[in-house]
Amino acid sequence: MRIVKVWITATFILTFLVIVAGGVVRTTQSGMGCPDWPTCFGRWIPPLNASQLPPDFEKYLQKQDIDHTFNVFHTWIEYFNRLLGALLGVFAVIQCALLFSKRSFYRKAYKLSLVYLLTVMLTGLFGAMVVKLDLAHISISVHLLFAIVLLQIQLGVLLAFQSKLFIINVDDKIKKILIAFLIILLIQATLGTMVRMYVDNVSKTLHYEQRETWLADIPISFLIHRSFSWLVLLSALFSGWYCRNIVAIRNKVFILIGIISLSMITGIVLFYADMPAIAQPIHLLLASLAITQTMLVLLQTKVKN
Repeated sequence: MRIVKVWITATFILTFLVIVAGGVVRTTQSGMGCPDWPTCFGRWIPPLNASQLPPDFEKYLQKQDIDHTFNVFHTWIEYFNRLLGALLGVFAVIQCALLFSKRSFYRKAYKLSLVYLLTVMLTGLFGAMVVKLDLAHISISVHLLFAIVLLQIQLGVLLAFQSKLFIINVDDKIKKILIAFLIILLIQATLGTMVRMYVDNVSKTLHYEQRETWLADIPISFLIHRSFSWLVLLSALFSGWYCRNIVAIRNKVFILIGIISLSMITGIVLFYADMPAIAQPIHLLLASLAITQTMLVLLQTKVKN
């Protein structure tokens, strides 16, 4: 039993790491470090230097979006991201195998583990499409959406295995407040995606240099995203105040408020500190944590009769 719980938890953590790795790929502009899929420059193990490139390497470099030269740093960041994705697939398969023998006792957890495995496979296939589409904005956004959905499914697996799904009785109004907050959070995440699309366009034209100018013109999407962040914070504070007397979820909501506050701080750093590369994956991680923490509360609560 313990090994199953540890494996499910490890899979949950690994899902977060895959999201962070994807953020690092984006912030380092390494998305086309491996311009083909599933191989990298036609090899299963990428080259370490230009002398190891295949004879027809130019057809791969032409797919890149900047200088069309070989960059071992970008190549191996993207390759490591792919390895993590493949490792996640292995973890998902083993998770299903571990729960299969216990499916009569943990039926919900087993079924959710199958859904998780299927979603991992779809995420991997869509990752290939992202490469084929040369990092088209919509494809990147959908790929990120797959990763966020994976987190929530794995959270469900973990809670189902621990018999913690829908065990806390709350008033109908509290449930509606939490659902409304999740919707507000998802709208904010969508606005953030729109800002990222704008930044991607500007940074690409500047060859990913002059970071201080990436938001110099302050697009309308950024202004809305920045203003909306205050609504997110106020909604989180209101949720915390309304749940202050419910011991079972109070601390979880307070943690959520802390995550939202940290996310706002990293957003401020991104704007006023000239888009530091390290802040971008952290901002993405905190956004993912906020959505997951909200889902944690929602998945554990039910409206009392």
